Amino acid sequence: MEISFVHENQGDLDAEQYLRLLVSVAKSDPDNGPPEYEYVKRQANALGLDIVSLWNDTPKHYLLSPIRVSRSVALIIIKDCIMLASMDGNFSIGEKEKVYRFAERLDVTRTDVDAVVTWLGDYDRLRRQWNALARLD
Repeated sequence: MEISFVHENQGDLDAEQYLRLLVSVAKSDPDNGPPEYEYVKRQANALGLDIVSLWNDTPKHYLLSPIRVSRSVALIIIKDCIMLASMDGNFSIGEKEKVYRFAERLDVTRTDVDAVVTWLGDYDRLRRQWNALARLD
């Protein structure tokens, strides 16, 4: 599933911090591999950042400092973290805890995180229904 709302000109988005969050999520599950790396790489390329140095310099336990961003940017970041964590079909407990910690530092409630998880599930079901209807699978 690919949903992207992040653009270079996103006003209050710190692109490097955003990418470090994604790298940290990707590194947090030993079952993550090439698909997760490629997702982060696509986001890095879209933002004009070097994935290799960010990947190598970001620890799996990266801790986001509390930051002030708009609600929409905070939700986009959380959505992307959840999508990345779910790529292997398993949004693990460790990944979920990490997303909740990031959400807290972005001033996003657990209820909002859970709503994003539900929304992504609904979106995926609708996408699969459309693909079946249009015979795209």
